[in-house]
Amino acid sequence: MAISSCVRAVATHLDVVLAQEYNALDNADAYQQCAELACQAASVQVLHTLSRGEQHQQHQHQQQLELVVALLERLAMLVRIPNLKSLETVLGAWTALLRANGATVPKKGHATTTSSMAPPSSSSLSTSTSLKVLPPRAVPALLDYCVAWLRAGGGLAGGMDPAGTHIASEREQWEDTFETFEELKTQWIINRAKVMEVIKLCANLDPQSASRKLLETVDGALEWLKSVSTSADGGEDSGDEGKACILEGVQAFTECIMLVLPIEEPQASSVVIEIENLVTKALAMTDQSSQSGGIRLGPQSLAQYAKILECFGRIGLVRPNLAPLLVKHLFDLLGTVAAEDVSAPPVRGKARVKRTQLARQKICSAMLNICATVPEVRKNFLCAGHISSSSLFNSSS
Repeated sequence: MAISSCVRAVATHLDVVLAQEYNALDNADAYQQCAELACQAASVQVLHTLSRGEQHQQHQHQQQLELVVALLERLAMLVRIPNLKSLETVLGAWTALLRANGATVPKKGHATTTSSMAPPSSSSLSTSTSLKVLPPRAVPALLDYCVAWLRAGGGLAGGMDPAGTHIASEREQWEDTFETFEELKTQWIINRAKVMEVIKLCANLDPQSASRKLLETVDGALEWLKSVSTSADGGEDSGDEGKACILEGVQAFTECIMLVLPIEEPQASSVVIEIENLVTKALAMTDQSSQSGGIRLGPQSLAQYAKILECFGRIGLVRPNLAPLLVKHLFDLLGTVAAEDVSAPPVRGKARVKRTQLARQKICSAMLNICATVPEVRKNFLCAGHISSSSLFNSSS
């Protein structure tokens, strides 16, 4: 009873804090303290005691389970608060909770899931998990919050500026809680790794929700990319950095989901078809040989776009026709990247050459990694005479 009373008090306190509008200058400390308190109350040990204890008193046990669910719903809401310091604490708690519910992160190339692509049922959860206390909408909510974090933090680790995009104002709010940009960058790199781990665990636990969010996120990014136009001021690269920031967040999310998604299972056939359509759409959108000419990307956004296509390389394991198309398209994109910009002023010219070199490296790396994931592609592609092995390796160096 003492534990129940403490957890109930924490849940009540969370309601009070969450009712306040977050402001980095006014109540950041209160949110951070609240996050620490919530994570202590939501520790695996405490929740295990509440969910397992007093089972001989059915009514009391049901009340305790409802209390646990209420606490976790509020803990999930803390993930969306734009405070990097509290986020690290909260994500650590969620990582432990997801693992306690049976989630695992498979090794690269060995995607397996706790619940398969079949909808989770109470019976399957009772045998495959050790805690069984996640609220029904916990995983979809965490995926929503995590993809929002990756979008907002896109480009931050690389020092890119999101100016001109919708994430610029949120990024400014993050900066208010740090004295220097380097402190902000360091904290984000730590948090980004934790966000990606939570995404992988969520995808392992509920692949259906993960696949839906993947399709929604990537399709939305493609439509956005198609709709935006580069600013006339400063030439082609003026809006390219902002685009690259957005695409980096989408790429990180795609990487996590595609690593875990069990696309080789028979139950995943419908998802595979949707991913195939999405990949086809992505290829057509930047196809320079099409009647519309395709959209042209600057070097920074092109590098991130290539990495998104690389993430979809695993689809070649079940759709052998797609992997060669991905590699050929990347090779065609490589030809659109200028080796150097001799017409630009010296200072800008050096910066642009560095960006174009990076874009070429990312594109070549994407081709090589797809070939490594689906080995037949490289053999068939080389035999078809599209590209020589030596030219590909030389381009990536």
